[in-house]
Amino acid sequence: MGQGCRRMGGRALTAGDRTACRARQPAATVTGVARVPTSPKGEPSLSARMARQAARKAEQLGLPVESLCREVGLRLEDLEDPELRIPYRILDDLLERMVAVSGDANLGLHLSQMEMTDLDDPATFVVLTSATLRDSMERGFRYQRVWGDGERFRLEETERGVRMRFTPVGTWRPAHRQHAEVALAQFATGVRFLTGEDVRPLRVRFVHPAPEDTREHEALFGCPLEFGAPANDIEFSHEDARRPFVHADALLNAMFERQARQALAQMPQPTTASERVREEVRRTLAGGDFSFAAVARTLRLPPRTLQRRLSDEGQSYAGIVEALRRELAEVYLRRRMSIAEVSFLLGYAEPAAFHRAFKRWWGTSPESFRRERLQSPP
Repeated sequence: MGQGCRRMGGRALTAGDRTACRARQPAATVTGVARVPTSPKGEPSLSARMARQAARKAEQLGLPVESLCREVGLRLEDLEDPELRIPYRILDDLLERMVAVSGDANLGLHLSQMEMTDLDDPATFVVLTSATLRDSMERGFRYQRVWGDGERFRLEETERGVRMRFTPVGTWRPAHRQHAEVALAQFATGVRFLTGEDVRPLRVRFVHPAPEDTREHEALFGCPLEFGAPANDIEFSHEDARRPFVHADALLNAMFERQARQALAQMPQPTTASERVREEVRRTLAGGDFSFAAVARTLRLPPRTLQRRLSDEGQSYAGIVEALRRELAEVYLRRRMSIAEVSFLLGYAEPAAFHRAFKRWWGTSPESFRRERLQSPP
Protein backbone atom coordinates (compact mmCIF):
# COMPACT_ATOMS: atom_id res chain seq x y z
CA MET A 1 0.00 0.00 0.00
CA GLY A 2 1.28 3.45 -0.79
CA GLN A 3 4.02 1.88 -2.94
CA GLY A 4 2.64 -0.55 -5.47
CA CYS A 5 0.90 -3.28 -3.44
CA ARG A 6 -2.65 -2.26 -4.30
CA ARG A 7 -2.76 -4.94 -6.97
CA MET A 8 -0.91 -7.94 -8.27
CA GLY A 9 -1.21 -6.99 -11.91
CA GLY A 10 -4.90 -6.30 -11.33
CA ARG A 11 -5.65 -9.77 -9.97
CA ALA A 12 -5.48 -11.83 -6.81
CA LEU A 13 -2.34 -13.70 -5.78
CA THR A 14 -2.77 -17.24 -7.10
CA ALA A 15 -1.25 -20.54 -6.06
CA GLY A 16 1.10 -20.22 -9.01
CA ASP A 17 2.22 -16.83 -7.77
CA ARG A 18 2.95 -18.32 -4.36
CA THR A 19 5.02 -21.09 -5.89
CA ALA A 20 6.96 -18.60 -7.96
CA CYS A 21 7.52 -16.46 -4.88
CA ARG A 22 8.90 -19.39 -2.91
CA ALA A 23 11.26 -20.19 -5.77
CA ARG A 24 12.56 -16.64 -5.94
CA GLN A 25 16.17 -16.33 -4.84
CA PRO A 26 16.98 -13.64 -2.26
CA ALA A 27 19.86 -12.20 -4.27
CA ALA A 28 17.60 -11.52 -7.24
CA THR A 29 15.31 -9.47 -5.04
CA VAL A 30 17.92 -7.59 -3.10
CA THR A 31 19.83 -6.37 -6.13
CA GLY A 32 16.67 -4.70 -7.37
CA VAL A 33 16.78 -2.03 -4.64
CA ALA A 34 20.42 -1.41 -3.86
CA ARG A 35 21.50 0.82 -6.72
CA VAL A 36 22.64 4.36 -5.87
CA PRO A 37 21.38 7.08 -8.23
CA THR A 38 23.66 9.45 -10.06
CA SER A 39 22.52 12.53 -8.16
CA PRO A 40 24.34 15.16 -6.11
CA LYS A 41 25.90 13.74 -2.97
CA GLY A 42 23.54 13.84 -0.03
CA GLU A 43 20.43 14.49 -2.11
CA PRO A 44 17.53 12.26 -0.98
CA SER A 45 16.18 9.90 -3.64
CA LEU A 46 13.47 7.32 -4.16
CA SER A 47 12.66 4.38 -6.39
CA ALA A 48 11.74 5.40 -9.92
CA ARG A 49 8.48 3.42 -9.75
CA MET A 50 6.39 6.54 -9.14
CA ALA A 51 7.98 8.21 -12.17
CA ARG A 52 7.12 5.07 -14.20
CA GLN A 53 3.53 5.34 -13.02
CA ALA A 54 3.47 9.02 -13.98
CA ALA A 55 4.87 8.29 -17.44
CA ARG A 56 2.24 5.62 -18.08
CA LYS A 57 -0.49 7.96 -16.93
CA ALA A 58 0.88 10.66 -19.23
CA GLU A 59 0.56 8.21 -22.12
CA GLN A 60 -3.08 7.56 -21.21
CA LEU A 61 -3.73 11.30 -21.15
CA GLY A 62 -2.11 11.72 -24.56
CA LEU A 63 0.69 13.92 -23.21
CA PRO A 64 4.15 14.19 -24.84
CA VAL A 65 5.82 11.73 -22.46
CA GLU A 66 9.35 11.84 -23.84
CA SER A 67 9.32 15.61 -23.93
CA LEU A 68 8.10 15.84 -20.34
CA CYS A 69 10.81 13.46 -19.17
CA ARG A 70 13.53 15.38 -21.00
CA GLU A 71 12.36 18.64 -19.44
CA VAL A 72 13.02 17.31 -15.95
CA GLY A 73 16.26 15.51 -16.80
CA LEU A 74 14.98 11.95 -17.30
CA ARG A 75 15.20 9.53 -20.20
CA LEU A 76 12.02 7.55 -20.74
CA GLU A 77 13.89 4.31 -21.45
CA ASP A 78 15.77 4.56 -18.13
CA LEU A 79 12.54 4.43 -16.16
CA GLU A 80 12.15 0.73 -16.98
CA ASP A 81 15.30 0.00 -14.95
CA PRO A 82 13.99 -1.61 -11.71
CA GLU A 83 17.15 -0.53 -9.87
CA LEU A 84 16.90 3.15 -10.73
CA ARG A 85 16.49 5.71 -7.96
CA ILE A 86 15.94 9.37 -8.73
CA PRO A 87 16.07 12.56 -6.62
CA TYR A 88 12.74 13.63 -5.16
CA ARG A 89 13.04 17.03 -6.84
CA ILE A 90 12.99 15.40 -10.29
CA LEU A 91 9.76 13.54 -9.51
CA ASP A 92 8.32 16.79 -8.10
CA ASP A 93 9.24 18.58 -11.32
CA LEU A 94 7.63 15.84 -13.42
CA LEU A 95 4.36 15.85 -11.48
CA GLU A 96 4.08 19.63 -11.59
CA ARG A 97 4.72 19.68 -15.35
CA MET A 98 2.09 16.99 -15.89
CA VAL A 99 -0.52 18.95 -13.93
CA ALA A 100 0.33 22.12 -15.86
CA VAL A 101 0.16 20.45 -19.29
CA SER A 102 -2.87 18.23 -18.64
CA GLY A 103 -4.86 20.53 -16.39
CA ASP A 104 -5.57 17.47 -14.20
CA ALA A 105 -5.58 18.91 -10.66
CA ASN A 106 -6.46 15.47 -9.23
CA LEU A 107 -3.47 13.76 -10.83
CA GLY A 108 -2.48 12.09 -7.56
CA LEU A 109 -5.85 10.37 -7.22
CA HIS A 110 -5.61 9.14 -10.79
CA LEU A 111 -2.04 7.87 -10.36
CA SER A 112 -3.23 5.76 -7.42
CA GLN A 113 -5.50 3.85 -9.80
CA MET A 114 -2.66 2.78 -12.09
CA GLU A 115 -1.84 -0.93 -12.11
CA MET A 116 1.65 -1.58 -10.92
CA THR A 117 3.40 -4.90 -10.42
CA ASP A 118 6.89 -4.93 -8.94
CA LEU A 119 7.98 -8.54 -8.46
CA ASP A 120 11.52 -7.50 -7.52
CA ASP A 121 10.53 -5.58 -4.40
CA PRO A 122 10.68 -7.61 -1.16
CA ALA A 123 9.22 -4.81 0.97
CA THR A 124 6.03 -4.80 -1.09
CA PHE A 125 5.65 -8.55 -0.59
CA VAL A 126 6.27 -8.20 3.15
CA VAL A 127 3.23 -5.91 3.26
CA LEU A 128 1.19 -8.10 0.88
CA THR A 129 1.68 -11.30 2.93
CA SER A 130 1.22 -9.72 6.38
CA ALA A 131 -1.35 -11.25 8.69
CA THR A 132 -3.49 -8.16 9.35
CA LEU A 133 -3.88 -4.53 8.38
CA ARG A 134 -1.98 -3.41 11.50
CA ASP A 135 0.87 -5.82 10.76
CA SER A 136 1.12 -4.50 7.21
CA MET A 137 1.23 -0.91 8.46
CA GLU A 138 3.99 -1.75 10.92
CA ARG A 139 6.09 -3.44 8.27
CA GLY A 140 5.46 -0.77 5.67
CA PHE A 141 6.74 1.78 8.16
CA ARG A 142 9.75 -0.38 8.99
CA TYR A 143 10.91 -0.97 5.40
CA GLN A 144 9.92 2.31 3.78
CA ARG A 145 13.55 3.22 3.02
CA VAL A 146 13.51 0.49 0.36
CA TRP A 147 11.03 2.71 -1.51
CA GLY A 148 12.59 6.08 -0.72
CA ASP A 149 14.94 7.96 1.58
CA GLY A 150 13.55 9.54 4.73
CA GLU A 151 10.67 8.58 6.99
CA ARG A 152 7.74 9.74 4.93
CA PHE A 153 5.39 7.33 6.68
CA ARG A 154 4.86 7.28 10.42
CA LEU A 155 2.58 4.88 12.30
CA GLU A 156 0.62 6.42 15.18
CA GLU A 157 -1.83 5.06 17.75
CA THR A 158 -5.06 7.00 18.31
CA GLU A 159 -7.94 6.62 20.74
CA ARG A 160 -10.15 5.23 17.98
CA GLY A 161 -7.57 3.04 16.27
CA VAL A 162 -4.40 3.54 14.26
CA ARG A 163 -3.33 5.97 11.57
CA MET A 164 -0.54 6.33 9.05
CA ARG A 165 0.88 9.81 8.62
CA PHE A 166 2.54 10.85 5.36
CA THR A 167 5.06 13.70 5.11
CA PRO A 168 6.63 14.52 1.71
CA VAL A 169 10.38 15.09 1.69
CA GLY A 170 11.62 18.69 1.56
CA THR A 171 10.01 22.09 1.87
CA TRP A 172 6.47 22.34 0.56
CA ARG A 173 5.86 22.72 -3.17
CA PRO A 174 2.75 22.10 -5.33
CA ALA A 175 3.80 18.53 -6.18
CA HIS A 176 3.42 17.59 -2.53
CA ARG A 177 -0.35 17.70 -2.90
CA GLN A 178 -0.07 14.97 -5.53
CA HIS A 179 2.34 12.96 -3.36
CA ALA A 180 -0.04 13.06 -0.42
CA GLU A 181 -3.12 12.20 -2.45
CA VAL A 182 -1.53 9.29 -4.30
CA ALA A 183 -0.07 7.87 -1.07
CA LEU A 184 -3.30 7.98 0.94
CA ALA A 185 -5.48 6.95 -2.01
CA GLN A 186 -3.28 3.88 -2.65
CA PHE A 187 -3.54 3.10 1.03
CA ALA A 188 -7.34 3.30 1.07
CA THR A 189 -7.84 1.20 -2.07
CA GLY A 190 -5.03 -1.19 -1.07
CA VAL A 191 -6.72 -1.99 2.23
CA ARG A 192 -9.95 -2.93 0.44
CA PHE A 193 -8.14 -5.12 -2.03
CA LEU A 194 -5.93 -6.88 0.52
CA THR A 195 -8.73 -7.56 3.02
CA GLY A 196 -11.40 -8.34 0.46
CA GLU A 197 -13.74 -6.06 2.44
CA ASP A 198 -15.18 -2.61 1.81
CA VAL A 199 -13.09 -1.03 4.57
CA ARG A 200 -13.63 2.70 4.99
CA PRO A 201 -11.21 4.91 6.94
CA LEU A 202 -12.44 6.79 9.97
CA ARG A 203 -10.95 10.00 8.61
CA VAL A 204 -8.51 11.28 6.00
CA ARG A 205 -6.67 14.59 6.41
CA PHE A 206 -4.62 16.68 3.99
CA VAL A 207 -2.32 19.61 4.62
CA HIS A 208 -3.20 21.36 1.36
CA PRO A 209 -6.35 23.49 1.00
CA ALA A 210 -9.52 21.90 -0.28
CA PRO A 211 -9.82 21.85 -4.08
CA GLU A 212 -12.84 23.51 -5.66
CA ASP A 213 -14.48 20.14 -6.32
CA THR A 214 -13.99 17.36 -3.73
CA ARG A 215 -16.54 14.90 -5.10
CA GLU A 216 -13.86 12.59 -6.47
CA HIS A 217 -12.06 12.57 -3.11
CA GLU A 218 -15.30 11.81 -1.28
CA ALA A 219 -16.16 8.93 -3.60
CA LEU A 220 -12.69 7.36 -3.37
CA PHE A 221 -12.20 7.56 0.41
CA GLY A 222 -15.82 7.24 1.53
CA CYS A 223 -15.17 8.94 4.87
CA PRO A 224 -14.97 12.41 6.45
CA LEU A 225 -12.25 14.52 4.82
CA GLU A 226 -10.32 17.43 6.31
CA PHE A 227 -8.24 19.86 4.27
CA GLY A 228 -5.84 22.49 5.60
CA ALA A 229 -5.05 20.03 8.41
CA PRO A 230 -1.84 19.86 10.49
CA ALA A 231 -0.79 16.61 8.75
CA ASN A 232 -1.57 14.21 5.91
CA ASP A 233 -2.88 10.99 7.43
CA ILE A 234 -5.39 8.17 7.14
CA GLU A 235 -6.99 6.60 10.23
CA PHE A 236 -8.60 3.18 10.70
CA SER A 237 -10.55 1.73 13.62
CA HIS A 238 -9.16 -0.89 15.99
CA GLU A 239 -11.55 -3.42 14.46
CA ASP A 240 -10.39 -2.74 10.91
CA ALA A 241 -6.75 -2.79 12.00
CA ARG A 242 -7.25 -6.41 13.07
CA ARG A 243 -8.76 -7.50 9.76
CA PRO A 244 -6.87 -10.43 8.18
CA PHE A 245 -5.32 -10.16 4.74
CA VAL A 246 -6.47 -12.52 2.02
CA HIS A 247 -2.84 -13.12 0.95
CA ALA A 248 -1.51 -13.71 4.48
CA ASP A 249 1.23 -16.32 4.46
CA ALA A 250 3.56 -16.64 7.46
CA LEU A 251 6.23 -18.58 5.56
CA LEU A 252 6.38 -16.17 2.63
CA ASN A 253 6.22 -13.20 4.96
CA ALA A 254 9.23 -14.43 6.95
CA MET A 255 11.17 -15.04 3.73
CA PHE A 256 10.40 -11.64 2.25
CA GLU A 257 11.10 -9.88 5.53
CA ARG A 258 14.55 -11.42 5.60
CA GLN A 259 15.14 -10.16 2.06
CA ALA A 260 13.82 -6.71 2.97
CA ARG A 261 16.27 -6.54 5.88
CA GLN A 262 19.08 -7.48 3.51
CA ALA A 263 17.91 -4.79 1.11
CA LEU A 264 18.02 -2.18 3.87
CA ALA A 265 21.52 -3.32 4.84
CA GLN A 266 22.70 -2.71 1.28
CA MET A 267 21.14 0.73 1.02
CA PRO A 268 23.50 3.73 0.91
CA GLN A 269 24.17 5.60 4.11
CA PRO A 270 21.31 7.87 5.27
CA THR A 271 21.19 11.15 3.38
CA THR A 272 18.42 13.08 5.11
CA ALA A 273 18.83 14.75 8.48
CA SER A 274 16.07 12.62 10.02
CA GLU A 275 17.73 9.39 8.86
CA ARG A 276 21.11 10.48 10.22
CA VAL A 277 19.53 11.38 13.55
CA ARG A 278 17.69 8.05 13.65
CA GLU A 279 20.90 6.09 13.02
CA GLU A 280 22.80 7.99 15.71
CA VAL A 281 19.99 7.58 18.25
CA ARG A 282 19.81 3.87 17.51
CA ARG A 283 23.57 3.56 18.06
CA THR A 284 23.51 5.32 21.43
CA LEU A 285 20.06 4.43 22.74
CA ALA A 286 21.25 1.76 25.17
CA GLY A 287 23.59 3.30 27.70
CA GLY A 288 24.83 6.21 25.60
CA ASP A 289 24.08 9.90 25.36
CA PHE A 290 21.30 10.23 22.80
CA SER A 291 20.23 13.72 23.81
CA PHE A 292 19.52 16.20 21.04
CA ALA A 293 22.65 18.19 21.90
CA ALA A 294 24.83 15.07 21.80
CA VAL A 295 23.39 13.95 18.46
CA ALA A 296 23.95 17.42 16.98
CA ARG A 297 27.59 17.34 18.13
CA THR A 298 28.14 13.91 16.58
CA LEU A 299 26.64 15.06 13.29
CA ARG A 300 28.77 18.24 13.50
CA LEU A 301 25.79 20.51 13.15
CA PRO A 302 24.68 23.44 15.32
CA PRO A 303 21.52 22.43 17.22
CA ARG A 304 19.47 25.17 15.55
CA THR A 305 20.61 24.05 12.10
CA LEU A 306 19.72 20.43 12.84
CA GLN A 307 16.36 21.45 14.25
CA ARG A 308 15.61 23.49 11.13
CA ARG A 309 16.57 20.63 8.82
CA LEU A 310 14.36 18.20 10.71
CA SER A 311 11.51 20.69 10.52
CA ASP A 312 12.02 21.06 6.75
CA GLU A 313 11.62 17.28 6.46
CA GLY A 314 8.45 17.33 8.56
CA GLN A 315 10.18 15.60 11.45
CA SER A 316 11.13 16.33 15.05
CA TYR A 317 13.79 14.87 17.32
CA ALA A 318 11.21 13.71 19.87
CA GLY A 319 9.12 12.06 17.16
CA ILE A 320 12.13 10.19 15.75
CA VAL A 321 13.11 8.85 19.19
CA GLU A 322 9.51 7.85 19.93
CA ALA A 323 9.09 6.01 16.61
CA LEU A 324 12.42 4.20 16.99
CA ARG A 325 11.63 3.08 20.54
CA ARG A 326 8.24 1.81 19.47
CA GLU A 327 9.70 -0.18 16.58
CA LEU A 328 12.51 -1.71 18.65
CA ALA A 329 10.16 -2.56 21.53
CA GLU A 330 8.32 -5.07 19.34
CA VAL A 331 11.59 -6.58 18.09
CA TYR A 332 12.99 -7.05 21.60
CA LEU A 333 9.77 -8.45 23.04
CA ARG A 334 9.63 -11.04 20.27
CA ARG A 335 13.11 -12.14 21.35
CA ARG A 336 11.68 -12.96 24.80
CA MET A 337 13.91 -10.44 26.55
CA SER A 338 12.93 -9.41 30.06
CA ILE A 339 10.95 -6.20 30.47
CA ALA A 340 13.80 -4.65 32.46
CA GLU A 341 16.27 -5.48 29.69
CA VAL A 342 14.02 -4.04 26.99
CA SER A 343 13.57 -0.91 29.07
CA PHE A 344 17.34 -0.48 29.33
CA LEU A 345 17.94 -1.11 25.61
CA LEU A 346 15.38 1.56 24.76
CA GLY A 347 17.13 4.12 26.96
CA TYR A 348 14.55 4.42 29.74
CA ALA A 349 15.77 5.26 33.24
CA GLU A 350 13.32 2.79 34.80
CA PRO A 351 10.87 0.09 33.59
CA ALA A 352 7.87 2.11 34.80
CA ALA A 353 8.59 4.78 32.19
CA PHE A 354 8.76 2.09 29.51
CA HIS A 355 5.43 0.64 30.68
CA ARG A 356 3.73 4.04 30.41
CA ALA A 357 5.12 4.66 26.94
CA PHE A 358 4.19 1.17 25.75
CA LYS A 359 0.63 1.53 27.00
CA ARG A 360 0.40 4.78 25.05
CA TRP A 361 1.66 3.10 21.85
CA TRP A 362 -0.32 -0.12 21.92
CA GLY A 363 -3.07 0.34 24.50
CA THR A 364 -1.84 -2.68 26.48
CA SER A 365 1.05 -3.74 28.69
CA PRO A 366 4.33 -5.17 27.32
CA GLU A 367 3.54 -8.50 29.02
CA SER A 368 0.09 -8.78 27.43
CA PHE A 369 1.44 -7.69 24.07
CA ARG A 370 4.10 -10.37 24.12
CA ARG A 371 1.65 -13.12 25.12
CA GLU A 372 -0.70 -12.17 22.28
CA ARG A 373 1.97 -11.73 19.60
CA LEU A 374 3.96 -14.85 20.39
CA GLN A 375 0.85 -16.95 19.75
CA SER A 376 1.27 -16.14 16.05
CA PRO A 377 4.30 -17.04 13.87
CA PRO A 378 7.08 -14.43 14.23
